[in-house]
Amino acid sequence: MLKHSKLHTAILLACCSLSAFTHTAYAQEETTAKQAKSNSDDFEVILVSAQKRDQALKEVPSSIEVLSGDLIEEIGIDNGFDLVTYLPGFGIDDSSEIRTTTLKTRGIGTFTNSIGLQSSNLVVIDGEVLPRQSMLNLPISDVQRVEAMRGPQGTLFGQNTSTGLLHYVTKKPQLDDRVSGTVRAQVTEFDGTDFSGTVNVPLNENWAARFNAQYSDIDGWIKNTMPGEEDYTIGAKTTKAGRGQLLYDNGEELNVLFRLEYSETDTNCCSLTRLGGINPDFGPRPIVNVKDDGTIEGTTYNRVNPESTFEEAGGPVTSRNAEGNFGRTENFGFSISADYYLNDEITLSYNGSYRDFDLYNSSAFFTINFPVERTAFGGNESVDVLQQEFRISSFNNEKFDWVLGLFYHDTDGQRSEVRDGCIAGNRGFIEGGELTGCYSKQSTDAFLANYATTGDDDRSLLTPSRLLNSGDFTTGFENVAIFGQLEYQITEQLDATFGFRLLHEKSDATFARTDLATPSTGVGMETFNEVLELAQTDPSLILRQDAPTKFDNSDTAFIYKAVVGYDFTDDIRGYVNYSTGYKGASYFVTTNTDPADADNFPTAPENSSNFEVGLRSAYFDNDLLFNFTYFDMKVDDYQVRASRVIDEENNIIFAGYVNAAQARSTGIEADVVVKISDKLKWSFNYAYFDARYEDFADTPINCPADDGGLLASRCTTDSTGRQSFDQTGLSFPNNAEQQFLSTISYNTQIADTGWNANTRAVWRYNGSHTQSINELAFGESANPSSSIWDGYLSVSKDNLQFSVFIKNLFDKSYTTRQRINSEGFGEAFYPRDWKRYVGASVEYSF
Repeated sequence: MLKHSKLHTAILLACCSLSAFTHTAYAQEETTAKQAKSNSDDFEVILVSAQKRDQALKEVPSSIEVLSGDLIEEIGIDNGFDLVTYLPGFGIDDSSEIRTTTLKTRGIGTFTNSIGLQSSNLVVIDGEVLPRQSMLNLPISDVQRVEAMRGPQGTLFGQNTSTGLLHYVTKKPQLDDRVSGTVRAQVTEFDGTDFSGTVNVPLNENWAARFNAQYSDIDGWIKNTMPGEEDYTIGAKTTKAGRGQLLYDNGEELNVLFRLEYSETDTNCCSLTRLGGINPDFGPRPIVNVKDDGTIEGTTYNRVNPESTFEEAGGPVTSRNAEGNFGRTENFGFSISADYYLNDEITLSYNGSYRDFDLYNSSAFFTINFPVERTAFGGNESVDVLQQEFRISSFNNEKFDWVLGLFYHDTDGQRSEVRDGCIAGNRGFIEGGELTGCYSKQSTDAFLANYATTGDDDRSLLTPSRLLNSGDFTTGFENVAIFGQLEYQITEQLDATFGFRLLHEKSDATFARTDLATPSTGVGMETFNEVLELAQTDPSLILRQDAPTKFDNSDTAFIYKAVVGYDFTDDIRGYVNYSTGYKGASYFVTTNTDPADADNFPTAPENSSNFEVGLRSAYFDNDLLFNFTYFDMKVDDYQVRASRVIDEENNIIFAGYVNAAQARSTGIEADVVVKISDKLKWSFNYAYFDARYEDFADTPINCPADDGGLLASRCTTDSTGRQSFDQTGLSFPNNAEQQFLSTISYNTQIADTGWNANTRAVWRYNGSHTQSINELAFGESANPSSSIWDGYLSVSKDNLQFSVFIKNLFDKSYTTRQRINSEGFGEAFYPRDWKRYVGASVEYSF
């Protein structure tokens, strides 16, 4: 009886196909050697070598990329967002805060992130569903591998991902006869340090424990030009993480695994940096600037302090208020999984987990040279997740394999946030290079007009005014499902698979908002909390104070997948896969909008479908592997954020989630791995997709500026003056529609010294990105293509290994995203390896 492999075999055969031999092939030889040692880590055994002999990888009928844990450690992947860099077909949309950076598959994803919006792409750890994209901020440590699955995966992975998922498979305790482990230290440029350690402790013949811990710290790489913050750099991050696991295995019919983990991250991460020269007229205007000689002028923030450009600073620059920009995550998780083998044919399995994820953040969005915001969407976000899953399965049968299960998932979210800024029609008063007051636009105009006429500094004309509001929100998503997978071997060459999930989801949200007026006395610099305290005795300071408003929704859905596979020869296998997916209703809960103004609240669920034709082949005893996939993926009622400025001076904005009738992505994915010799291996991975709005004729947004007439025909205005924009046929913005990843590695012994050497070169290519609406309107190109090489060298002997690496080997400056704002001003995101940097590590195994 293949005791530990039964359930995992079903999951793999049902859900995933290893199109990414690119990364798993390197692990095949050492994985085979690990099989006797790693009896409890069957997921890896099945994944790389144990399904149907040498052809096991090509038996799984859908598209997936895989990165081995060893490769993840070697190339220095730190978190889920870094991981995506090495996964063609996947991408991220950078944001100016860690809360809202988002994941996409084949160009389609949920391009915003909040507690009221479920993700089209999920993160999963050992079968545990993490429903927030912000959980990609979790550190990656002691991982066996990561599987990146393309297309709907909802039939066997819970919470019904509609476009894709990332699945982390961690390393498990081993029932060896000795204590073992590793200790590793790494240093990099930007004052980067990383320390990690793992120990595996067999307690007796039935019990084993595994512990791992990690600490990392790095300085920033983006210069901050905000006054008083010249030495402050953006990108700094500190991470602490640990995981403990306890395994019980009686060697017969029962094994149980307990897992406990905690991590925390502090960062000032994520900033749009300026492109080209400084635009002195960018930002709120006019403001009042009292010069050193006492004269007064009306200008903009950037004209007061026009700081350095990229070229002058020798690298990316931005303007960020250190007080108003920070991010912190705290993560605690606990899980229990168990398998009980009733007999040689049937297995009962359980997977239960609880997770508490807390995020604290603030992000001032304006890249202008004065701190106009103390806090922007600053506050706390807490998500509690409870999951229960029961399965019964029968595998390794000659003709018919099956799995049936029950699934329960409950996500409760809470967020409190504050906006505190001299924005939204308000104007700043600057003296001695500091922001000393905040006033209404009308009174600022009156003050400047009077000064121009009389020369009097009559500040009695100024009316204090500041954006001060807060919100408290809750959301709940409860999902119950019955799921299953049936596989039948029709003939020796032909097989069929049918998977299904019948689900019922209940969701709800509450919204409460408080808007405060600026006190009539003072200079408009009081904080939100100070004004809120004053409002306890002066109710006139409360412009709006809503009692919690509740919204709810309930849905039932049936999703499925149908697959036909055919073995043309022992080395060539093809399949046709049609699968559907679902993502539940969403709620736009934020201080940035009023739900009473939303056209659709809650936003209707997404329904996706994916048609795939795949070819999997292996030749010359697996020395040459080739995969090819064609796909056509559609998402009906695709959930997207839209906003329309109704009254800029009074900060009245319609914002919310709406449904695009249909989004669609079509393309191909191909992978080649060649074992040139016992020492030399080469791999190549390619993804191409075309993701666009198939039908989105009534986008509720303001028409973009369009002097050239390129977009004028897409704009309409109704009788009330509200505009809408037709995006039908337009591409999703910021997608690199062509992506390559190539790796070549060489292993050799160093003469007769007993030392082994390994060299690896990795090439990452992203084609030029698709344009945003503003880029189309201004006739500007989007983020250009990038071609980046990384180099790695390690030498090892016995238990000791030394490694060095060079990121961005040829020192080619690049950005992961560029954009043009509504005023035509260029901004970009620069990654840590925007220029060449080096690092080194030492590792000891025992």
